[in-house]
Amino acid sequence: MHHPAYQKSRQRFAAGVFLTMLNIGTQKGFTLIELVTTLILVGIIGAFASFFLYTGVSGFLKSKDISETSLKAQIALDRISAELRSIDSLVNNPVQDSNIQYKSKSSNLPGTRKISYANEQIFITVDGTANVLLDNVVNFKLRWSSKDMNHVSGGNNEIAAIDVEFTTREIGSPFSEKIYPRAMLPAPP
Repeated sequence: MHHPAYQKSRQRFAAGVFLTMLNIGTQKGFTLIELVTTLILVGIIGAFASFFLYTGVSGFLKSKDISETSLKAQIALDRISAELRSIDSLVNNPVQDSNIQYKSKSSNLPGTRKISYANEQIFITVDGTANVLLDNVVNFKLRWSSKDMNHVSGGNNEIAAIDVEFTTREIGSPFSEKIYPRAMLPAPP
């Protein structure tokens, strides 16, 4: 014979196993409603996650494109400024908002040179060989102001400053600079 406490604990154990077996027998898995609800929730979470991921990636790519275009535009503006600052003489009369053809005494800028705008591109031409300086330019302005710089009475006006301004397709805001030539150039008619 066993001790009464032992028999009591054995009965409790048998009852617990029996109840556990009853619970296992009635719960066979997920119901269809639980599965559909889970799939819908996972789909909604996935849609929001992909939307935020797409927004972040597209924002980064747009920012990268704008940054690259800004850098190209600034380099082009710096080059135009260096070119026009070193003008020694005009080859032909420049055409406002279109082109300027010139020569420079600088050994770094030899030959007949031309800065021009056509087909949404700014070109720099050296001795007849054209190179694209910047593309996707939607607006280009090339203007100059003139006044009597050497103060000779009855004298001719000289080019006091050259204004360059352009707008690129990607950015939309203008890049501009006022350039003061080092040499006194007679103002075109």
